[in-house]
Amino acid sequence: MNLILLDKNELDDSGFVSLSDRRAKHICEVIKPAIGERLNAGIINGKVGQVEVLDFNTGSSPNISLQILNDTLKEDSPPALDISLIIALPRPKVARRLIALCTECGVKDIHFINSYRVEKSFWQSPLLSDEKVYQQIKLSLEQAKDTQRPNIQFHKRFKPFVEDELPSLAKDKQALVAHPYDADVYIDEQTKTIKQAPRLMVIGPEGGFIPYEIELLKKAGLKTLGLGSRIYRVETVVPLLLGKLT
Repeated sequence: MNLILLDKNELDDSGFVSLSDRRAKHICEVIKPAIGERLNAGIINGKVGQVEVLDFNTGSSPNISLQILNDTLKEDSPPALDISLIIALPRPKVARRLIALCTECGVKDIHFINSYRVEKSFWQSPLLSDEKVYQQIKLSLEQAKDTQRPNIQFHKRFKPFVEDELPSLAKDKQALVAHPYDADVYIDEQTKTIKQAPRLMVIGPEGGFIPYEIELLKKAGLKTLGLGSRIYRVETVVPLLLGKLT
């Protein structure tokens, strides 16, 4: 934990907060602060600053009392990446890892969509409940010393999303779909152009989008992007693209 991430609702009017959850356990058992010590903290969707340790208990149920120092809440989060990612929903455990990766890297707009090759059961997974996703977001924000919560949405119907929502998301952006066959653009040849922000990247499921889906994406204004002759897993493509485009 590089940042103690706090919600405004946890603070009283004076900026006092008492924690007894995993954050308290980590602070007491890993950071091991002294009373009066200042620690890095931030408000969700707010500024980064510091808290002062007022008291703590390291027993079987660790708890800690902190005071937010409002005069220190002046620092902005690291800059966000001007990239929107649209990903065909992978296995839920992989989706969780991608949420963590993208949040840590500063991607603030992430959409998971359906596709012919996406298993229907993925959409019912408890790993992708609102609570579980938010827990993962907070862990990743703490790691990156970031307070700005990303926008993460799930779209269960492919065609309505592509026809009704994607055109507005892609407006005024370089909009590309990763596709290994007959690509319009190849990243090694067009990297400088593609690095010009803002960008929207669509990544298909294991096995790729079927031809019908590619045609719908093209009608929405997207060009196909080739990454070379290798075929990658979804969890490999995402960091590969982010690495090449930043």
